[in-house]
Amino acid sequence: MLASRERAFRDNGIDSLAMLRARHAAGDLPSLPSADVILLVDGYGAVRDEFERFDAALSELLARGSSFGIHVILSLTRWNEVRMNLQPLIGTRLELRLNDPSDSVIDRKLAQTIRAEQKGRVVTEDRLFAQIALPIMDDVDDDGVAAALTQLAERASESWNGPGAAPIRLLPADYAPDELPDPFEEPDRVPIGLRQDTMQPALVDLAHTDQHLSVFGDGGSGKTTLLRGLAEGLVDRYSPEELVIAVMDARGTLRDVCPDDYLGGYASSAIEARQLSTAIAEELAKRQGSADRSSGPRIVVVADDLDILASGGTEPLRPLMPYLPSARDLRLHVVLARPVAGLQRALYDPALQALRDTGGSTFLMSGERSEGQILPQLYAEPMVPGRGRFVRRGERAFVAQVAHFAAPVRVSPGQPTGAAAAGVEAAGVAGPAGSSGNTGSPDSPTEGLS
Repeated sequence: MLASRERAFRDNGIDSLAMLRARHAAGDLPSLPSADVILLVDGYGAVRDEFERFDAALSELLARGSSFGIHVILSLTRWNEVRMNLQPLIGTRLELRLNDPSDSVIDRKLAQTIRAEQKGRVVTEDRLFAQIALPIMDDVDDDGVAAALTQLAERASESWNGPGAAPIRLLPADYAPDELPDPFEEPDRVPIGLRQDTMQPALVDLAHTDQHLSVFGDGGSGKTTLLRGLAEGLVDRYSPEELVIAVMDARGTLRDVCPDDYLGGYASSAIEARQLSTAIAEELAKRQGSADRSSGPRIVVVADDLDILASGGTEPLRPLMPYLPSARDLRLHVVLARPVAGLQRALYDPALQALRDTGGSTFLMSGERSEGQILPQLYAEPMVPGRGRFVRRGERAFVAQVAHFAAPVRVSPGQPTGAAAAGVEAAGVAGPAGSSGNTGSPDSPTEGLS
């Protein structure tokens, strides 16, 4: 909202709040539902403690919001809850009874005279007493004040015939993929969900801003759903000659994530994942030595549950590390997911560090804050399934809700089951010659990548 008001000021030549109100009253600013917006924060200290991600936004609104018609009203238990550098930005101060009168910044002696039974008695900045009126005409007990105020607000809302305030937009708990842009609207970027800050689609651009993507979230957070949606979006936007997807999936949840024409390999165990990475590295070595590095399809490595694949020190992504610095030229992308639990130790993994250092983005989903700092000033927190924070280099992090990409229901009688049938034979990672998949014979495990 602050950014949109800045644009309105710039585009319409507004230089003051008074001009904003006059232009809005004249109907010259249809993009702004109202000239003034009031943000009420009840218990500022508790909000800062429980929702640290709001601290920076609230500080920015205190510093810059009033110039653009956004006003903040705070209730505090003591003045020290507001940082010293922000306290001068509060223009009007009213003090009710304080637990410790010495915390008063207006007049400590006057603060001592307010008794506990004097509800609504305040001290103004002019060192005068005032009494806050309770907007209830009927005589009600203290226990019934909240219900009476609610009824008063409902009657006021029903009797108002003028324009209403803009509704508060909230992210849905379940977002349908049908509401995302189709490949004709977004031919290059892949929509994965809905952003909270702009209520516009959240887009992943592997070709430019998001060279790689790391998804962190505990069980049930929706990280596998995100990988599925991203893979399906890539398949919808590229032909089999332009895209090859290599899948590392220890639990078999992404077995049907892409058609066989796009599947460059499927690994269902740590050993198979290491073999698949080695095969991809051989193809990348050929590209790196050729005159045209951009030849061949785009290679996307999708690794779900990396903690399982990397157990026992197998390091499934190790063969790809020499090619990550030049991944943009080689058209290589790595998309991985792992739990937040144990992430502090896992972040020292050379592969995770290389992905971050070479332009990778991060999507942090639900997890425990006790895991510590994941990225600078970024901690995990419990979230609803599908909700996460997208961190992209050079941009401010934003919260997004991932669309509910459901797994297809396929029933194939007589189809081989088990990790060996799904991983080795279907993908041709280490299977016999003539096995199905897009990788060819064991002598040429990356034939589908070239």
